[in-house]
Amino acid sequence: MSNEKTKVKVSRRRLKDDNAVRKQIKIAKQNGLTHKDKAIKEPHRLAKHHAMDCGNPGCILCSNPRHNKLFKKDRLTIQERKFFQEIENAPKKHGNGSIEKDS
Repeated sequence: MSNEKTKVKVSRRRLKDDNAVRKQIKIAKQNGLTHKDKAIKEPHRLAKHHAMDCGNPGCILCSNPRHNKLFKKDRLTIQERKFFQEIENAPKKHGNGSIEKDS
């Protein structure tokens, strides 16, 4: 059932996770977290999260501005800004290139 390709794939994934955890632990220790803190006690929780993240999804600094209620209206992605700009500044032309006449 397990072949050589699968073993290599799994070992690379585990190595990648271990490296990410090591890097985040190093960052946590540089910023003053001690062995009593949850990030150092349970290091694998840093595999997909940053060490200096407060963990509060509603935090203004740590959360995604698109999902934060305070900034949801103000923050648009670059693609959305371009789209709305094109709609506002759309030329009044037909598909054949002739200009519409205002009535």
